[in-house]
Amino acid sequence: MTNTWKDYGGEIRDVRVEQKSAGSTSTKTPYHPPAEKEFISAMQAIAAKFGKLADNDKNGIWVGYVPKADNDNYSIGVRCANCAHYQSENVCKIIKAKIEPGGYCRLAAIPSERINKKGNNK
Repeated sequence: MTNTWKDYGGEIRDVRVEQKSAGSTSTKTPYHPPAEKEFISAMQAIAAKFGKLADNDKNGIWVGYVPKADNDNYSIGVRCANCAHYQSENVCKIIKAKIEPGGYCRLAAIPSERINKKGNNK
């Protein structure tokens, strides 16, 4: 059975970010505004229905994945590891390509609290 966007109902599943402070690490669910929640759910529903996405896969959605070595936005926090679609070190919930935590694609859904426009986001 495949899920549709309606099945997700605006719910974001398994989204956690690490928060590090004073020698301890904890996880919390990041804040995603309503429109971003719908975008995340819709993209995950599309991947569930049609399979994970890849450039030139005939689904019509260009992924545009960029590896860490070419990621000019890494220093501000634009990276797979901060994205709602990030599943594990080399796996994305919506794209077929093997990913790197420091890479990114054009379908990234990164909460604003993980972006630092000053460029010192480690």
